[in-house]
Amino acid sequence: MRHSYYFVSIAALLALIACNGTKKPSDANFRTTINRYLAKHGEACTGIGRQFPVDISDAEQRLHSDAASQMAVLEQAGLVHSSNTTAVIHGMLDALRGPTPPQSVKRYDLTADGRRYFRQRADTLGQTASFCYGEKTVDSIVKWTEPVTVGATTQTEVTYTYKIANLPPWATRVDIQRQFGDVRVIVNGISKSNEIAELQLTNQGWEVPGQ
Repeated sequence: MRHSYYFVSIAALLALIACNGTKKPSDANFRTTINRYLAKHGEACTGIGRQFPVDISDAEQRLHSDAASQMAVLEQAGLVHSSNTTAVIHGMLDALRGPTPPQSVKRYDLTADGRRYFRQRADTLGQTASFCYGEKTVDSIVKWTEPVTVGATTQTEVTYTYKIANLPPWATRVDIQRQFGDVRVIVNGISKSNEIAELQLTNQGWEVPGQ
């Protein structure tokens, strides 16, 4: 009976040490907490303003509209392919002037490679189409503020740099980064740009509020 009590006490002590360890302010704990958050919210994506298939009219091609330029570089990168066809292009004035007849368009659709990176999510504006190019993870913990307790909440602000796991070659292309400035900013910020995470202490350890 005495040996049984001894082993229970040791187990309780080890559990207490482990629990206190996760609550300790440290680079290792903050790295774990932020990576846990980024596993859910850290996917790096760039939005596409239209749903596939995307039809680009002759007029848009002549004027080198944003959509026409973006589709062209996405095709160069192997994410979409084009074909020539006809389609009715709907505009904002359709209700006033009536439906327009079919016209020549260049139609873009996803390639097999493009489907690997394509995501479609629901948001407040409906469906958002994006190409995603990897997941952020913590590269280094730069600094953190001394934890401060306000009321019942203990918080700290952690500054860190990130890297991107599984970064595909197309996201590093100059033409892609020229047309999609957000990709350029994120990719060029790898291991250099500082990000800030607000962390809060709970009975389970540190966490990003709302994760």
